[in-house]
Amino acid sequence: MGSRAGAVALDKERSEALAGMHLTRIVRAYILAMVGEVPGYKALLLDRDTLRIVSTQFGRTELAEHSVVAIERMDAGETAQHLELKALVFVRPTRENVTALKRELRAPRFQSYHLYFTNLVSQMHLQDVAEADAVKEQVQQVQEFYADFIALAPHHFVVPVPANAVLINPRAAQALGASEFEAVDRLVAGLSALFLALRRRPVIRYQRGSEPARRVAEGLYGLTYRQQPAVFDFGSRAAPVVLLLDRCDDPVTPLLTQWTYEAMIHEAIGIRDGTAVLTSAKVPPDQREVVVDAASDEFYARHQYSNYGEVGLSVKAAVDAFASASAAHKQVSSLEDMRRFILEHSDFSRAQGAITKHVNIVTQLSEEVARRGLMDVSTLEQELANPAAALGAAAAYDEVAALIRNANTSHKDRARLVMLYSLRFESDAQRTQALLAGLADAGVRDAAPGLYAAAAAVLAYAGRERRAGDLWGGGNILLKAKNVFKGLQGVDNVYTQHVPLLADTLRLLAANDLSAAAYPYAAGTQDEALAWQSAYRARPPAEAIVVILGGSTYEEAKAVAEWNARGGGMRVLLGGSDVLNSEALLSALGAGSGGAGAGGGGPLR
Repeated sequence: MGSRAGAVALDKERSEALAGMHLTRIVRAYILAMVGEVPGYKALLLDRDTLRIVSTQFGRTELAEHSVVAIERMDAGETAQHLELKALVFVRPTRENVTALKRELRAPRFQSYHLYFTNLVSQMHLQDVAEADAVKEQVQQVQEFYADFIALAPHHFVVPVPANAVLINPRAAQALGASEFEAVDRLVAGLSALFLALRRRPVIRYQRGSEPARRVAEGLYGLTYRQQPAVFDFGSRAAPVVLLLDRCDDPVTPLLTQWTYEAMIHEAIGIRDGTAVLTSAKVPPDQREVVVDAASDEFYARHQYSNYGEVGLSVKAAVDAFASASAAHKQVSSLEDMRRFILEHSDFSRAQGAITKHVNIVTQLSEEVARRGLMDVSTLEQELANPAAALGAAAAYDEVAALIRNANTSHKDRARLVMLYSLRFESDAQRTQALLAGLADAGVRDAAPGLYAAAAAVLAYAGRERRAGDLWGGGNILLKAKNVFKGLQGVDNVYTQHVPLLADTLRLLAANDLSAAAYPYAAGTQDEALAWQSAYRARPPAEAIVVILGGSTYEEAKAVAEWNARGGGMRVLLGGSDVLNSEALLSALGAGSGGAGAGGGGPLR
């Protein structure tokens, strides 16, 4: 009875998650169904990607509550026998995984096997598995659970591609041993699984001029509308739109110093699958790996999008409150006090751990701000990034040049400032070349040739000829007026005045004003594309999935969360091939430079 009640509750949870396109609940529902429907003690067998997919949602303790007592990688070559355990195999349906699974089934180490694939499984792979299991007959079930992506938040996801840098800079392919075609194939697989998980088949649009976006669009259209239309047909539900963007449309957002909590942690420390690793000498070694997850951390959930100053004040208030509670706990003088202490101790210990974690994070952030002089650097960054700022090329050049000469400015920050100047004043080639010479004089070209190459290559990657969107608002009179008005109004925090281009793209998409020439429809015929365009003109999309090839950012995730919170009539999911910070973008643009500066490796796309 209890099992049936649990299944009913899980079905209800999944239905509610589907209705709201709540990604974390959808993925958790898949994994809970997997670990819940098989009784007894279990082992979880994963691949490289599914290990990330599961670990982003569940810790070992929570999995142990569902009798999962062992976790292994399928490709680890384990030989130990575990005949007392049932194996839950949760892997992507790839040739490599099927080969490893066949090897496992021919010499089974577990009592039984329950197979869950993250995507559609080909008949050929199923036949291979069946033949490998024919002698021992250990496989109890085979299912498709469409969680072929990493859900970072209810509205934010990643399709982990083999080497994200190749989507930014094709020269990185040789250095990383990966190709753009592999990345495109992985995106098509991950996004098609997302469509199946959401039970929606979107209309597909993509950024004009982006080869990766066009290839992904064609791959998705071919799979969902031509090769397997029945699988992706979910009835009369109004089709959402999936918009495939290239990171080059807005290179500014990932280049900026971030000052809201989640984005700042990723920029200064780095977040991977909900975990950050602190390096400050002031943080004890056993406290350096921290989980940053809004679902399990109340403080982080409240302050995920708060600015740095607000977070600092809130951490101090939490420490003061904890100190008061700690003093009260010390006053144990009666049997009633002892009883109360025992009842409250677990919550008290948990609160202590959470507060300690955020004190350690803020400690490292403050060290980074002071060491790199980020307040001065960021003030100039925001002026360069804000279209409303009354900043001339000559004055901006003087400010950037002064910070390049400043001995306290890091090479990374020097390169970022030059790149922002190049993008803002693209026609001022003479001053841009002078700033590149300034980088060389400051030792950047010799000490960090990849950074110099990135600064020299930014216009080839994301100059105005490569962009489809209106990054500076110059071609849109209404947007330009809006930016000027914002500049006159002022902002609450000079360090957070930048608004990602994505915010304006969403506004245009929701009003069906997004140019069909700049962002065409993927369609089999021109008539089909015109029919979709006409349908959205009559009724703009109520749901949208925006995917940024090359990677989204946490600043954009914040913009989408705020958009959804306002309830503007179109619910939005944001995805990407990675979550970028400036380090990742600079590394990708500088890859393949071979130490030869801007001249090495051939042209960018």
